[in-house]
Amino acid sequence: MQETRGGAARATTQTSEREVVRDAAQANVCAKAAYLSTIGALFSRWGDDYEAAYEAARATAADLAIAPATPVGAVRCRLENEVLTLGAPAAAVPVESLYKPWADGRERRRGVSAEFGAARHLLLGDSAQHMRALYRALELEVPMEFCAMPDHVTLMTEVVALCVDAGNHEAALALLSEHFDWLDAYEQTLLAHAAALSSAPPSARTDELARALAHGRELAVALAAAVRDLSVSLREKPRTSPDKEKADMQEKE
Repeated sequence: MQETRGGAARATTQTSEREVVRDAAQANVCAKAAYLSTIGALFSRWGDDYEAAYEAARATAADLAIAPATPVGAVRCRLENEVLTLGAPAAAVPVESLYKPWADGRERRRGVSAEFGAARHLLLGDSAQHMRALYRALELEVPMEFCAMPDHVTLMTEVVALCVDAGNHEAALALLSEHFDWLDAYEQTLLAHAAALSSAPPSARTDELARALAHGRELAVALAAAVRDLSVSLREKPRTSPDKEKADMQEKE
């Protein structure tokens, strides 16, 4: 009877240790998902309240992640009005549809090639339709300013964080794998705008826009790094220490 009670005690202890490992792993990915969502939020229009968004990113920075520095107001204003706004001359809006060709057959039915969507940077492509369906399934309401771009990184990073918080790591990893593979193309767009601007006559206005584009690239790099970091963590399984693994094997024997 004593041996049975001893074995039960060891099993209870081992179960508790496994739960602690799982809880720590969940807390780790939740922290990284929160940081990702705050970086995604920096691509929205904040107006005079933008400093609070950068403070949130710094507060949630996980591990060795370094949150982007807060820019001066003039640079942030140029970023929002001339880079993160559709139709602006230096527009580089982080919306997935703008960087991927449509492939759902609508163009073919209208006699338009799939490449047309990518070449013309059209909104509401396949990724947008998929995200809309996901929002409906989750009973989430898309804010008015994102109605034409439900696949904007601000929304998608928030949904990833929701999935992680709910413990649905598989769904979060699927979103990261399927909806964030265009970030290199986005960064290249920012670089192209910066290169084109470098040939313009120097002025205070072009200098501010150049700094805004550089900051936009800083945000893009931080976003891509946060996506990679969270993806790695989601693929990892909670590990026990070597001593703990040896004890588990001895217990089974």
